[in-house]
Amino acid sequence: MDHLDILTPLYSLIILGFFLKKYKFPSLEFWPAIERMTYYVLFPTLIFAALLKAPVDMQLLGHIIIVILVPTILSGLLQWLGFLSPNLSGPSLTSMFQGAVRNNTAVSLVIAAWLVPGQGLAIMAVIMLIMIPAVNFMSIFVLLKYGEGGEIQQTSFWRGIFSNPLIIACILGLVFNVLGIKVPQTLLGTAEFLGRSALPFALLAVGAGLKFDSLFNNKLAISLSSITRLVFIPLACWLLCLLLDVEADVAKIAIVFCAMPTAVSSYILARQMGGDATGMAQIITFQTTLAAITLPIFLIIAQNY
Repeated sequence: MDHLDILTPLYSLIILGFFLKKYKFPSLEFWPAIERMTYYVLFPTLIFAALLKAPVDMQLLGHIIIVILVPTILSGLLQWLGFLSPNLSGPSLTSMFQGAVRNNTAVSLVIAAWLVPGQGLAIMAVIMLIMIPAVNFMSIFVLLKYGEGGEIQQTSFWRGIFSNPLIIACILGLVFNVLGIKVPQTLLGTAEFLGRSALPFALLAVGAGLKFDSLFNNKLAISLSSITRLVFIPLACWLLCLLLDVEADVAKIAIVFCAMPTAVSSYILARQMGGDATGMAQIITFQTTLAAITLPIFLIIAQNY
């Protein structure tokens, strides 16, 4: 499948979501509600169903840790270069950090399903099993240290991690997979049918969350986080896949996952934990827009791996 065949409907839905929200259709209250439905019901169902069939083995987990998690950690560390500027505040650093380490899993799930039919979602589910807890741990730690007014108790920290619906779905799916617990086909079919609706709704929500106001007010945070997120991480992932001779389907999904712009949910976390929410919204918008240029490049690389 040509990369334009994949990206055109993807970005069409994002643009549609932006204009629907702009013109308040069907209402402004609709968008927070659909975000909650997607986050708490549709995505967990999709992930659980995919993980039931995921090819979980130690080699796959090891490859994911090396080719995705290691470059992500390094990119997060690079954000501390921002402190070379006297104008960088602690909350701004938290937005830069989230912008560098978090991925838009909604978009990567859509592309994975098209790029590797059959196994794409299962491989993505295993990637998310590792990356969702990892980036949440790192982001919350940085927000606790550098955010303003976002301090929470240690018990609240762990409760927030393990009450995450995506993490719960990953854990349950993996347990069912490893233990060989069978789910009745009628229930599995219902879960897969319900989960598929997560992808278009998630893309519409991405577009609805874009904010172009004062986009370039914080050039340092936007540029440093975006370069590492959209160029350094996918490039490092690709090179590591070649070095380790990673299996083709896994490498394709890993490269595409690493090429994703940052997650829209970063804005919610920044707002709740004393980060720079305005700066975070600007980074999300800039990266989502710039990814229209960088993502096709890495998608071609993935397709030709």
